[in-house]
Formats: sequence, structure tokens, C-alpha cells
Amino acid sequence: MDVGDSPLLKFAADLRSLRDKAGGYSYRQLGARAHYSATTLSDAAGGRKLPSLAVTLAYVRACEGDEAEWEDRWHQVAAEVLPTPPSAEEGHPPYAGLAPYGTEDAEWFFGRDRVLEDLEKRIIGRRFVAVFGASGAGKSSLLRAGLVPRLPGPTVLTTPGELDVRPEKLDLGQDLIVVDQFEEVFTLCPDAEQRAAFVDALLTARCRVVLGVRADFYGHCAQYPELIEALTDSQLLLGPMGPEELRQVIMQPAVKASCTVETALVSRLIADATGQAGVLPLMSHALLETWRRRRGTTLTLAGYEAAGGIQHAIAQTAERTFTSLEKQQRALARQVFLRLTALGDGTEDTKRRLPRAELDTDVDIDVVLDRLAHARLLTLDRDTVEIAHEALIRSWPRLRNWLAGDRDGLRTMRQLTEAAATWDSLGRDPDALYRGSRLDTAVEWTRRDGVRTSVMERDFLADSLAARDRERRLAHRHTRRLRQLVALLLVLLVLAGGAVVLASRAQQQAAWERNLSVARYVANEAENRRDDNPNLAHQMLIAAYRLSGTDDLRDRVLSAHAATSLDMVSRSVLTGQALSPDGTQVPIARVPDIADDRINKRLGGYLVPRNTVTSFVVTRTERAYATTAETDPRIWDVTDVRNPVVAHTFTGPLTLVAFAPVTGRVLVTVDGTSEATVWDTSNPREPVALAVLENHPRWIADIEFSLDGKVLATIDNQSTVRLWSLEDPREPRQIGELSDGEDVSTLALHPDGRTIAVAGKSGSIRLWDLTNAWAPTKIATLEGHSDTVLSLGFRRDGTALASAGKDDTVRLWDLADPHHPAQRARISGRTAGIYGIGFGDAPDWVVTSNSDGTTRSWQFDVDVAIATLCETVYDPISEDEWRRNFSGIDYQPPCS
Repeated sequence: MDVGDSPLLKFAADLRSLRDKAGGYSYRQLGARAHYSATTLSDAAGGRKLPSLAVTLAYVRACEGDEAEWEDRWHQVAAEVLPTPPSAEEGHPPYAGLAPYGTEDAEWFFGRDRVLEDLEKRIIGRRFVAVFGASGAGKSSLLRAGLVPRLPGPTVLTTPGELDVRPEKLDLGQDLIVVDQFEEVFTLCPDAEQRAAFVDALLTARCRVVLGVRADFYGHCAQYPELIEALTDSQLLLGPMGPEELRQVIMQPAVKASCTVETALVSRLIADATGQAGVLPLMSHALLETWRRRRGTTLTLAGYEAAGGIQHAIAQTAERTFTSLEKQQRALARQVFLRLTALGDGTEDTKRRLPRAELDTDVDIDVVLDRLAHARLLTLDRDTVEIAHEALIRSWPRLRNWLAGDRDGLRTMRQLTEAAATWDSLGRDPDALYRGSRLDTAVEWTRRDGVRTSVMERDFLADSLAARDRERRLAHRHTRRLRQLVALLLVLLVLAGGAVVLASRAQQQAAWERNLSVARYVANEAENRRDDNPNLAHQMLIAAYRLSGTDDLRDRVLSAHAATSLDMVSRSVLTGQALSPDGTQVPIARVPDIADDRINKRLGGYLVPRNTVTSFVVTRTERAYATTAETDPRIWDVTDVRNPVVAHTFTGPLTLVAFAPVTGRVLVTVDGTSEATVWDTSNPREPVALAVLENHPRWIADIEFSLDGKVLATIDNQSTVRLWSLEDPREPRQIGELSDGEDVSTLALHPDGRTIAVAGKSGSIRLWDLTNAWAPTKIATLEGHSDTVLSLGFRRDGTALASAGKDDTVRLWDLADPHHPAQRARISGRTAGIYGIGFGDAPDWVVTSNSDGTTRSWQFDVDVAIATLCETVYDPISEDEWRRNFSGIDYQPPCS
């Protein structure tokens, strides 16, 4: 076959080439990976006809190709080989596209019969009625094509932009005035008196009045008490259409145009549009383009996909609207879209509902929002703004490029926005301001090209900078006063020999206070210098800690050590889940002899799919296995970390997996969050299902093994913990239950099996006595984390507990007296992706495992941390630098 004969033949040849590059799978093997028959996949690469988009993407996914690239290829080929749009002479289009239906389109308007009946009853019973709805909900079509043609008698249909707002012009002697897009009163009329006169004219007109108002302008209406009074019990809120209403919108215009709609297309459109606010014009546009690509008189799924569907309709509209804005407005539009997108962490980016108050009150901002809402790209509600459809994030290339360009900067923006909002909600409390490295990072981000902050964010940063300057001045002033105090005490010592003891004590207290003040000032300075001179910053921080010895400075030293440590350990990790039989070498995280990402990838870089590792185990036979849970859950043999291989692939998605510790023979999986299955993985390449946990609720939120692997704990979606005996894996049985009335999303079992620690969203950790496993008793509550606790792990001797939280801290708790636990220390550092935590082979060495296949150590022994930091110091702090920071303190280089 000559691949140059046609675009279709070239497309088919490239599919076959992709299969060859993936390893030359047979079509039977490819069918098992793609979940399509071998015949279907063979036909897709045969070149006789264009395969459907779904089959094409399944083929590419099975060959590990770039789905986005191939989807674009498919659309290009489809535009050339599928039937071209018919000419305009072929009759009235049955769909209106992005434009609203007008009175002349009444015969083509369907799906709102129930709402129209309700509206007619309201108009009969009341003189003044308003229809509120989000942008794109179909208000204009409802009023113009639905309401007006159904009403008898003279009716005026207008908008504020078309109507003279003088009161006498509204006294038209009509039965009914319908004012669509009433929000134009506020957007097009800058004169407050003229707006008030127009509203008053409507309220006093000698006829019935119906308003169509965008929901986000409800607050503007509240500025006029008489209008609010008139609207009491006279408001109709227009929401999204249900599946049956959508079916009428799709089917009835086609029937009227003597066309038919494929059943598959109807199902696809209903699935794409149900529950989506503001989707009606987008769906109408996609239907119009599909009608233009109909096959005879039939609207087909292939034509819908060739037109781009709802997603590509949004992308085309977005690009056209964006490029029509002025240069300054385009910059504002970019900031709006970035703020409206929530970045995914191992998941796809999603839309974010934004409070209107987060955007400045600015004419250009109002214009941008209005233009984007008019194009149906944004949905403006009463007090919020959001992207009309998440398909925009996935399908608009420009927005994808924005999001990919500087994700760290976007996270900095999101954190700044949340911090400023919290500060404002607390009455602008100074304790909520940024300090240290977080302040420096935020300020540096605001200085980049194209960055625009809100008034609240600028106020927040300005107050943070001012507070830092005040703290520095206060520290210097305090030091000076302390020096004066010491001098005074020395004079008094000479004059009054009898006050020697008192003066000595006062001097010690003054010195301690001076040292504490200097230490905290230096610690803050060290945070500011960490990025440009870590060598000096670490020495300053160590010296500050030795000068004061306070817990907060100890935690800062530990956090600095954690920030410099590599994501690699080569000894015992986690509560039995990644230990070799002798508790030593573990081939995980990175290849042990090279610890540099520029030379050698992390283990997670070799696993596919990435960021999905959920457990790790080393068996007694010295073999290491990792598991991943995704659409294609796998067991990986990672004994050779340079070349991990798939040992087994499960069918269907798994949400949770857990290996029994030590032996690694028993594996428990949760299928689709609904069913827990026990497997024998003596041969990991051919695991054997042994049993299913009976009588377990539908949703399973987490699972955890005991240290000896004989007990399994499960958490359901109601935060109930159940204990199961797996001494005989073929016959699991429930042996206990715990429900403490709070959220539970993670747990850890004490090595002695008589204590359990549970935690969740609140950040508190609860200890329970399991002596009576069916009626546990609470021992203590550990408070410290300010956000969700991600993972818990006991030390092997049971005298300590480690916890990792979503608040980016890892904490060590002393349980020598479990009834009176105490926090030993806290280390700050990134905790995203952590799924497991435990102890190494040193009492104060905590280790966490991350879903990207890496393992990270957290050293809680401050002396070890200091020694490790000092190993990297080649230039001791100079005397000049010491005097600048430790004024009045003898020169003592901390790493000499």
C-alpha cells in the first residue's frame, strides 16, 4: 500500500508503525490491552475506512502513544474524508448554535414545557416576575422563543440597550413588557440616576413586566428596595436541563427538519451535557455543526466527533473570543482563567469556583468577564465565577500551555490567594501574615512578567513586608536595650557588693533574653538567605539553635536538614512493608550508587503509570515488589531497580492494594472501591484469588496490615474501622470494629496488636485500646496537624508514633506513656503523594514512601542533622558576617 495515496491510508500506515514501535504486539495481544476485538483493531489499521475516535484512542493507548496528538490527527483526517457540510440551500438548520433562539425560532424550541407552564402561572397571578439563571442556562431562548409566542395580546420584547430608559417611554399601553438581559442596566448605563429612573419606570408601568436577569447580578438588583419588594415570591430560578429535557432538545428539532439522530449520538450528548451549567449553547453549537455534517438525513456520532463535539466547540469559541480582546484585556483574561483552574496533583486539572471578590473591581475586568460569559466560556452566578465546562481546560491549547508553563508559580499564586483570604477573614490578624521563605517566594513571583495580583493580595504582601521590617528593627532595639541593662547591672554590682547574687541572676536572665531575641532574628535571616547561600544559611540556623536551645529553632534545623536530604534510603523502611529479612538493604527510591536525577532517574521514573505506587515489599527470598493502582493495576518486580519489569497486570481498575509485611505472600486489593479480595502471590506473575471480605459496606476508603500480617484493618466511607483476621487467608473473618464519630482516613496498628491510631481531615490523632476489639476505649488524643493526616506509623518498640500531614509537616510523637503522649518534634517539608510512613533502623529516623516510587528520610535527631549539614560546609562563617548577625556574641563558627 502506498502511504501517500490518501490521508486515510497515511493515517492507517502510521497506526501500524506505532504498533511496531510498541513491540510488535499481535492483534490478539493488542485487543487484550485495548479492550476491543482483534478484528476491530485490525480494521482500524487497514485503511479501508476511518475508525471511530474511541477505537483510535484505544489503539493508541494500548501502544503507549500520545493520545492528544492522535486525537488531533483524527480530527484532521476526519475533516478530509468524512462528508463535507452541505450548502446553505438545504433548508433551515434545526439548531441555533451559540446564539439564543428568537421569537422567529419558536417552532424549533423544545425542552422547557414544564418551566413555561410555571412561568405563565406566575405572570397570570403577579404583575412583576423575574427569571434568574446562570449564563448559558437558556434564559433568552426561554423568553423569546418560549414565552412570547405563547402569550395572547400585545407584547413588547426588548433589552435595556435597545430601549430609551426615560419613564414616559415605558408607558406603552401594552399587555406585557419582556425585558431580556436586564443586567445591561448595570453594565451599559454609567449614570446611577438614569438607572434608578429606568427601574422606577418598570415598577410603575401600567402593564405586566417580565425580566430576564443573569444570576450574578442578583446583588445589583438588591440595591433597589422597591425592586426587591416587587420580586418577593415572583422569582423563577432557571437551572440545568434534565436528561429527558435534553433528549427533547436533541430529537424534536431533528424530527421537525425530517432528520433522524443516531441513538449512540443521543446517548453521548446527554452524557456530555447532563448537570452542566451553561452548556446549552455549547451543545446547540455542536449539534448545528453535526447537522452540517449529516449523512443523508441522519445526524451521526461520527459527524459529531468530526465537528469536535462540545469540547472542540468550546476551544474554537475560546480562541476566537480571546483574540478579539484588547492587549491589556487579554492579560486580564489569562489571569482569570488561571485563577479559575485548580491544579491536579497526579490527576487532571479541574475547574475552580471563584468568589467574585477575589477579582478586583475594575472596568476592564468587568468587560473581560462579560465578554467571556457572553461567549459561554464562563458561568457568572450571584457571587461566583467559574469555567462553563471543564472540557475547556482539556481542549483549549492556549489554556493548556498557560497551565503547563509555570505550575510552581500557579501554586504560589493559589497559596497566596488562600493566605490573603484567611488573613482578611481573621480581621487582618498580623499573626496570619507571611514570613521567611514563603514571603520571599511570593514577592519574587509577583515580579515576574504577566503576573497580576488582586488588591487584597497586594495589601497582604505589603503588610507582610512591613511586619518583617518591624521585627528586624525590634530585634536590634531589644539587643541595644539589653546591652544597656547589662551595663547598668555591672555598675550596680560595683556600687553594691551585697547585690552580687541578684545582679548575677539578672545578668543571666538578660543574657538569655538577648540570646533568644538574637537567635530568632538570625533564624529569620537564615530563611531569607537559604536560596542564594544555603552554606551560610545553615550555619546561621545551627548557631541560632545552639544559642537559644528552643524547640521551634530545633524544628527549623530539622526542617533544613530534611530539605537538603535526597529522596533515597538504603536501609529499613516502613512498618515491615519494605524490609528485607535482615532489615537492611532495600533496592528502592533510586539506584543506590548514583543519587543524581541528571544522571539516573528515580525508580518512579521507570514505573508506568507514574505517581501510582501504593505499596512496596521485599520477600524473604530477597525479591522486591511494588504495586500500582490505576486503570491497569500492576505488580512490578523491582529487584533490579535499573530495569523493573511487570510481574502481573490485573484486569479492571483497582483503587487500593496492600501487601502483607515480611513475607509478601498475601495481597489485598480493592476493586472499584467496592470489593476487597485476598490473593496468594507466592508466584507474583500468577496471583491466585483466595477469598473476598464478606459483608463489608460498599465503599472502602483505606486498608492496612498489622506488623505480623495476620490482621487487616479496613476503613469504610463512613469512617468505621473494621479488623479482620487473615491467619487463614482463605477464610477471613471480622474480629473487631471501631467508630469514634470523627473522620477517619488513615490508621496504624501498634506492634503489640492491642492499640490502634486513627486520624483524618481534622488533623487530630486518636489512640484506642483494642483489648476488647468490639468495644475499644479511647486512650488519648494528639493535637498538632492543621490539616488532613495522610499516614501514620508506629516505631517497632511501640514507644513512638510518626505522622505525615497535608499541612506539609511530619511529626514525631513520644508514646512512652500512651495516656500522656507528647510531640517530640516537627519537620516542615513537602508531603504531597505520601502513602506510607514508618521508622528506619535508628530510633529517631522516620521514613516516608511516595506514590512516585521514591522514599524520603526525615531525621529527628538534631545532633545527627547538624552533623550532616556541617559535612557540606567548606567555608565557615566569617567574623564579619558573624558580627553583622550575632552582635555582642563571641565568634563561634558552628561547623568549625
